[in-house]
Parts: sequence; C-alpha cells; structure tokens
Amino acid sequence: MNIFLDENVYFDQLRVSFTSSKLGDNVKLYKPYKIDNAVIGSYSYIAENSIISETIIGKFCSIGPNLVCGWGIHPISGISTAPMFYSTCKQNGITLSLFDKIIERKRISIGNDVFIGANVTILDGVTIGDGAIIGAGAVVSKDIPPYAIAVGVPIQVLKFRFENDTIEKLMQIKWWDSDEGVLKDLEAMFFKINDFVDKYAKG
Repeated sequence: MNIFLDENVYFDQLRVSFTSSKLGDNVKLYKPYKIDNAVIGSYSYIAENSIISETIIGKFCSIGPNLVCGWGIHPISGISTAPMFYSTCKQNGITLSLFDKIIERKRISIGNDVFIGANVTILDGVTIGDGAIIGAGAVVSKDIPPYAIAVGVPIQVLKFRFENDTIEKLMQIKWWDSDEGVLKDLEAMFFKINDFVDKYAKG
C-alpha cells in the first residue's frame, strides 16, 4: 500500500465540499471548493478556491478563482452585529435568541454566459444578468443588468458589451438553451454577431 498516496487522497477530500447542490452537463469544478445549496448550469466552469452557497448559476459561465458567493446578511441597525443576539443558527456555538430576527440568507442568481474575474465577492440577494462581465476584485453589492461590464468597489457598470438592439435580440434568442446546431453556428460566427442575431432573432 502506498501510504503517501492514501494521505494525499484523504487531504484532497478534506478540501472539497459539495452538499445539497446540482450540476448540469459538462460542468468543471477546480479544487478546492465549497459548494452548498447551489445549482450550476451546463458547460460552466468554476476555478479553484471558490465558496458558493444559496446560488443559481446559469449555463456557459466562466468563473475565476477565489469567488465568495453568498455568505449571509448581518444587520447593521442593532446594538451588535454578533449573530448570537439575532439568530438561532449558533454560528459561534451558542445563541441567546429564541427566534430569528432577520432573514439571514437571500438567493443569488447568476445568469447564463456570465464571466466573473478573480477574487470577486457577490453579496446575498444579488442578480447578475445574462452575458454580464464582472471585473476582478469586484464586490457585487447590487443587481447587474444583462451584458453589462461592471467593475470596482463599490461596483459600477462601465459600459455594455453590445448596442441595446443587439442585447434585446440575444435575450430573445437565448442561445444557451438552444440545440447543437445553434451552438455550432455560434462557434462559426463567433466574431460576426450581426450575422448571428440576424439569423436567429425573430421579427
């Protein structure tokens, strides 16, 4: 028996947590990761050191390392921010609260074909629209519209990837839900967006 190999396998298992979650087809998760109560759509990948909970992630998403996504809500208007006074979850091992005084978790929604750079934090309750880009190091504290490019702390929308008319057509086409033929056309027309939307947009 190779004891060193066994120890490495055991150590690797300690660095991975995947609970109450679902994956689509061809999803790639890079270790280590901690994923809880999440849904990750087909053809998405998530780079290493990501902590994701209470989150729905769409298809074809590209997520950089060190994502923190869903870490709970602390009230700021009480005497203290310590959960033992407002939560029954016993985050520090005990609680004085007989009931939950606030909603501590809110679902996060990340659309399809979203690119998220390295070292991004996404706060509870946020929605990131389809096709959006989130720059490295951002703290996503508010909703980001489809096909926006957003960066910074606090996060700000710099611009949109395409003109409004093109964005509307892409949202209508929803190519991420399409069959293999559409995906092959997308590959063939990758930098010819007008040709692609003209072919598949209705009206």
